[in-house]
Amino acid sequence: MKKYIPLLLISFAFASSALAQSLFCPARYSNEVAVIDTSTNQVVTQIPVGDTPIRIATTPDLLKAFVADELSGTISVLDTVARTNIATIRVYRKPGELEVTPDGGRLWVVHQAHLDGDPLHSPVAVIDTATNQLINTVLIPGQGDKDILFTLDGRFAYIANPSAGEVDVIDTTTYQLTSIPTPGFARRLCISPAGDRVYVSNNGDNSVSVIDTATQQVIATIPVGRRPLGNAVTPNGEEVYVTNAQDGTVSVIDTTALTVIATIPTGIRCQRVVITRDGTKAFVQNGFSDTVSAIDTATHTVIATIPVGHRPWTILASPDDMKLYVCNGGDTTVTVIDIPSLTVSDTIADVGSSPFDLKFGP
Repeated sequence: MKKYIPLLLISFAFASSALAQSLFCPARYSNEVAVIDTSTNQVVTQIPVGDTPIRIATTPDLLKAFVADELSGTISVLDTVARTNIATIRVYRKPGELEVTPDGGRLWVVHQAHLDGDPLHSPVAVIDTATNQLINTVLIPGQGDKDILFTLDGRFAYIANPSAGEVDVIDTTTYQLTSIPTPGFARRLCISPAGDRVYVSNNGDNSVSVIDTATQQVIATIPVGRRPLGNAVTPNGEEVYVTNAQDGTVSVIDTTALTVIATIPTGIRCQRVVITRDGTKAFVQNGFSDTVSAIDTATHTVIATIPVGHRPWTILASPDDMKLYVCNGGDTTVTVIDIPSLTVSDTIADVGSSPFDLKFGP
């Protein structure tokens, strides 16, 4: 007797397959990038890269990934379909945060170290993503730059420059530099959904600066908790969540009043914050508590404290708001949290020593 598979089941299978994505995770002390199949939560391969890979960025089409190899002073270029290392780009000492322009054409890399022979400036490398060639180097004051983001149209790059006490803005067409003073160690940046404001966590000033992207001026400086680090804007643009690492709290800023409207206790050394795409939940990793706090954004309360691996670091939500992935920087695992139930659904083993960053691939 022939067995017939209902058409609905076939369609569902193809739909599920289409939704499945790979996850790329640099392991800092293994000098590899783990490729994780998110449908099975298994590591399917390890891609060798340079010395101490710490950050990863992808092109908008997800076909290429770029990995900052901190101690070898290189960028490893990955083919995310073939899952191979296809090129190594020599840059400057200690590459750190990196990001691809919204049009996918250029990779910008900031560096933790100053330029060789020039202790007063650090380089920002600009790389053509098609040819993997270094096409420009922009020098900015100081060293130890911590974050980079682009305006929505890609016209300007904003860089958190803690040692110089400013946010540097680079015109991506002319490479002209504008420096915006901010108080005390600018650490993390986020941009509003409308693209009209950039919010800056001032780690040394216990405050958040608000920059108007049209005028490139600070329009407010808002006191928050001690040692603010991570930040994120709700999808409707109405609130900003800021982690206060020394206090173990999250400050919630009303973006109309530009004041703190709630302070939420979380865990020890809270650092990163991710808000779901539907805006209903915020997740905070507590680096020294080995937990993730789930916050209800409507009530500004913690609704679950979820145990994860040792020293959780980068967190990333799936595009469908169903899963949260947590790099456990103090071990070799990635924790998978089921967002609807707010429980751990799996622990991905053998990712490598000190998994440090996460990006989705095809």
